[in-house]
Amino acid sequence: MDANSICILLKAIKDKNPFDKNITLIMDNAAYNRSWKVKILAKELKIKLFYLPPYSPNLNPIERLWKFMKKKVIYNKYYEKFNEFEIACMTFFRGIRKFKAELETLITDNFRAVGA
Repeated sequence: MDANSICILLKAIKDKNPFDKNITLIMDNAAYNRSWKVKILAKELKIKLFYLPPYSPNLNPIERLWKFMKKKVIYNKYYEKFNEFEIACMTFFRGIRKFKAELETLITDNFRAVGA
């Protein structure tokens, strides 16, 4: 991923929502997400960028999925060849439906406002 890819994404989002005046995109703190190129384009397209706090895996469901995938594919396993590791990863994602029950509880956001 790089800033150019993010710019393509921003343009695609705006193209799909040309009349929406309130587009907000929540992003992690990757350097390419914070690049001047991305910020300038977002401003031109009237897209508000909101960045997650640094190291906030609980707010970013994909981080929980990566951790789960590592647990199922990497932990306590040895792959002699990269190809074997690649096949294990692809098998995990192609068969992800079998983990539906586990993932439903893991990736569900369950937040409460503090002090409310």
